[in-house]
Amino acid sequence: MGHADVTVFDNVPRRETPLVRERNARRTDPEDARIALRCNRKELELIDSFVANGEFESRSELLRAAMHALLRSRSLSSEVTPPRDSEGYVEVPVRMRPHELAEWQAFARLVENGQPVRDVLARVIRELAAGRRIRDAVAYHREGLQQAAARQEQESALRESGKSLERKGVLGR
Repeated sequence: MGHADVTVFDNVPRRETPLVRERNARRTDPEDARIALRCNRKELELIDSFVANGEFESRSELLRAAMHALLRSRSLSSEVTPPRDSEGYVEVPVRMRPHELAEWQAFARLVENGQPVRDVLARVIRELAAGRRIRDAVAYHREGLQQAAARQEQESALRESGKSLERKGVLGR
């Protein structure tokens, strides 16, 4: 028996049709990625019960909501510690309206002898914390919110009482 010579080309050029190229492009595009899940009958019945009750429009919507909730909870629980600079400080982003930033910039320039705004804000925050004014401010605002909620409940109860009296004919408009 003679041995046949076999030649293997491992970089054989593929001829892709436009349809195959489009499918491959869709698979790699993260905006249009799809996944398939395998569920047993009981899981599908439970999913379908949420859809049937109207909590979700479709199975896909329910599974997307569940996936987003899982990702949010995991990412919040494993938040990385921000890096420290050479002085040991952690940089924290602060959101301000443009006019607020302009006020702080003017304050830093005029009152704080041209100090950077971030340093001025950090000093102010430290002074507030040292004076325990932050705790007092939080308590004050929390109490205000609780009082506002109580007033809303009272107003709602009075409104309902008025409607009840109108239905009974005791009070008319």
